[in-house]
Amino acid sequence: MKITAFHLAEQLALKSIKEAYAATLLQENPSELFYRADETSFFYAFDYGVVVFANMPDVDVSKNLMLLQQFSINPLPEKIQDDFEIMEKEGEQLTFHFGSLSAPKLTDDVIKIAMLNLAQSVAMDYYAQRAQSLLSEIRGFTNQMETEGNIRISRVNMLRFIGRTLNSKNKVVENLYIFDGPDPTWEEEYLDRVHRGLSRTFELPTRFKEIEYTFKIIEDNLSIFRELYLHRESSKLEWIIIILICIEVLDLFLSKIF
Repeated sequence: MKITAFHLAEQLALKSIKEAYAATLLQENPSELFYRADETSFFYAFDYGVVVFANMPDVDVSKNLMLLQQFSINPLPEKIQDDFEIMEKEGEQLTFHFGSLSAPKLTDDVIKIAMLNLAQSVAMDYYAQRAQSLLSEIRGFTNQMETEGNIRISRVNMLRFIGRTLNSKNKVVENLYIFDGPDPTWEEEYLDRVHRGLSRTFELPTRFKEIEYTFKIIEDNLSIFRELYLHRESSKLEWIIIILICIEVLDLFLSKIF
């Protein structure tokens, strides 16, 4: 069974998708919708902009992607895509390969867990790119400080940059719940093994920590930039006060003379 995930946008309007998508809804909550498209194919949508298709023909996948465009909030310039395969091999042990999973039995829950982990992996790719983009901007400022001994950034642009950084970090925390297994994994050991194995296969904890570390570097740099900016503003204020005092003294001096 082939599973394909797409990161389409920063957010998907799940309520609108639920009203428009004509398939069997197996599970729903405020952040995700899990459908059975037909007897052997599935569709999974997440509010953080990722959709996953399992065992669905390419033609149907393309049609669904066209449909989902109208429910995308802040679509990405380029879709991020990843594929994975799960195979049923009765009598054999649960085996994780690079790009595939061999399982003694495939149930709806196993398929759902595989789709969930692939969705998390695709989202991780997006947030890693976002973090690297912010880090590149930070590197531009630090290079400017090294070569010119100064940093040219206005108060508005600094606040916008801080806002982009905080929003990105908050979305990572909100959307990547890789340390919490789906509810069925708490009730069945086999499903828990599937989830943990897939999480290791996609290296989700390691990649999550890398993203966290990147944002930590960005925040440390922003803290220094903020202090430099406040010092610059404080210096301006001091010069304004000095100039006003000089004007006052000069006015007093001239009034004594004339």
